[in-house]
Amino acid sequence: MFTQGHRGFGERTRSRLCGICLLALGGIAMASADDVYASLLSPDTLPLARTGVWLTGSDSHDVTGDNDDGFNAAYSYLYKDGDEWVLFDEDGPGCVYVIRTIKHNGDLRVYLDGSKEPSYTIPFKELYAGKKPPFVPPFVADEDIAHGSSWSYVPIPFARGCKLTTTEMEKPHFLNIFAHKFAAGTEVKSFDPARDLSDAAAWWSNPARRPQAEESNDTGKLSIGPTGSAALLNVQGAGAITGLRLRFKDGGIQPAADLVLRAYWDGREAPHIDSPASTFFALGCPRAVKALVSPDLQPFDTERYVAGTVRPESLYVGQDKDGWLNCTFPMPYWKSARMELLNVSATETIEVEYSITQSHKPYPESACYFNAQWRSEEPLRDGEDYCVLDTRGRGHYVGCVMTFSSVHFSRPDNKMLHRGYLEGDARYYTDGNRTPFVACTGTEEYFNWGWYDMKPMDAVFAYPTHGYPLHLRCREDYSVMYRFHVGEIAPYYRSFRFDLEHGPNGRIPANYSGTAFFYQRDEPALTLTDELDIGNSASEEAHAYKCEKASEEVTHTLPYEGSYQLTLLDDAPRDRDHAFKDSGRVWTGACSFTMKIAPENAGVKLRRRSYYGFGAKGGMGGGRPEPVLTPEQRVRVSVGGEDAGTWRIPAGHARDTWRETEFEIPARITQGKEHLTITLTADDSSPWDDYTYWVYSYR
Repeated sequence: MFTQGHRGFGERTRSRLCGICLLALGGIAMASADDVYASLLSPDTLPLARTGVWLTGSDSHDVTGDNDDGFNAAYSYLYKDGDEWVLFDEDGPGCVYVIRTIKHNGDLRVYLDGSKEPSYTIPFKELYAGKKPPFVPPFVADEDIAHGSSWSYVPIPFARGCKLTTTEMEKPHFLNIFAHKFAAGTEVKSFDPARDLSDAAAWWSNPARRPQAEESNDTGKLSIGPTGSAALLNVQGAGAITGLRLRFKDGGIQPAADLVLRAYWDGREAPHIDSPASTFFALGCPRAVKALVSPDLQPFDTERYVAGTVRPESLYVGQDKDGWLNCTFPMPYWKSARMELLNVSATETIEVEYSITQSHKPYPESACYFNAQWRSEEPLRDGEDYCVLDTRGRGHYVGCVMTFSSVHFSRPDNKMLHRGYLEGDARYYTDGNRTPFVACTGTEEYFNWGWYDMKPMDAVFAYPTHGYPLHLRCREDYSVMYRFHVGEIAPYYRSFRFDLEHGPNGRIPANYSGTAFFYQRDEPALTLTDELDIGNSASEEAHAYKCEKASEEVTHTLPYEGSYQLTLLDDAPRDRDHAFKDSGRVWTGACSFTMKIAPENAGVKLRRRSYYGFGAKGGMGGGRPEPVLTPEQRVRVSVGGEDAGTWRIPAGHARDTWRETEFEIPARITQGKEHLTITLTADDSSPWDDYTYWVYSYR
């Protein structure tokens, strides 16, 4: 059984969103002052489809593909502005949801809505100390109690833009910022430090309990024979499962390793939930849970390594002090719901108590289905990232539970090798964009901690949003981690892929398995409607492409960053199997082109392929490049003569790869039209480069 974890949060009664608010939010963009806080108050809004919301952020990962992820602060900022280092820079409305740092000792300066002076300033140490509202527990923690990594989950909304800077950049300096940007015209009330978060703290302090009106509770006991199955739920009509609880004899967890949880919504043949129960409830993969009673447990190297177990106690899944495994993810359905348990043991009969709470108030029909999908790679493929989730449709990713293990820990001195596979980056690919959003500077840092294999920061822990509930050394070295996204969910409208690199170059062998949690409608809300290939005369003619001041025509043969990326080691050649050649132009002045769109659209996405190292001086050739900065790029966008806004790419560190950037054209300009004539106007001092344009229409 898991022992009590590191919490330190008071017990309060959780407040909830009212049903009227829940229905009003269905399938629309964030549009009022308190919407950015809704996700902190309750899980109730999780199934609602997002519109006009996109993930953005920044981080300190080594853009060259090496492992200098903040150790020398070479990539720990976007650019320098006077005596300040810029950590985040976004135009338009949006909200910063997570700031995670290691070794930040200066001031955090928050510039909102184009202000030339800081709108809010707070020392990083004070930001995480938990004594200055609204930056108080359980939404913040400093490195001393948070296992080597400081973090804040206090939202910082902005109406017209946000720039975060710091006054100090000593090394090491690790950084991750997760934020949303909203569609142009979205009304957002900018950050108010007087905002009281005590209403949200109630849920965070007691996540397993979800009292709710208009609910019914179904309880019972099941005896599931070897290789047998049993139904937990089989109902007709509309509603939502709002709570699922399982308990085994004496509150133990071993039977969870032999159970598979499956669920089907509205009669779909393929299961929406298909996961080992042990992984679903954040205990770990079946093999790790069984290893807890293995006679092969070896003594730990107490001089260096820390191991143990703690009860996982996240906002969504976990185990309470009485041994109940619980899940509070809302699971809506409109026609039927079927949930079952499968016993995969060939010899054991499993006795289980259960409790299922249902709401009989249906979600809006635009809401998404809950999914939990498990996959495993044993061993990992050399040079390729592990794929946590690869899915098609419209929805949002909300987290995962992962088990990392390795049998490759022998050294000549017979000491255990540290878990070097955790040096890999985490990467999101959204809506087919081949340039990843990098979600961490190391795998353990995606799970909001740092300095694994270093006492005492390596001790197991459990927080509402993330945890490290098990580290076990026997025949394998098992590490179980969970991370759930609250405000910083990852919306997608066409597709989503989440990869984990294993080691700095994806070369360190290990066994990975995990369950990804996401909400989705299988029908995509974004469709490719046209493509313009710059440098291809036929494509340019077909799209009436014109460019006023083309300074040069350029050709590159490059890969994209991420899995299969160019391996820039001094002794390794370019990976030409995954690099490809494309031609384009560098220009100032203006260019225009006409693209086909769907008339019934709800807005248009314009995507551009460009060279990531554009404008960088030196350092991009040969083997491992030196850190270099690319200048800001900016063009004014007009559609059919109507101003659509500014497409701005902030300055940042260069990669010797292709890059895809995007601009959202609002529906007020695009609806009812079959073609768009797009004009991009650049300043003479800020050239623009382009190789390919794609246009996607939102449904």
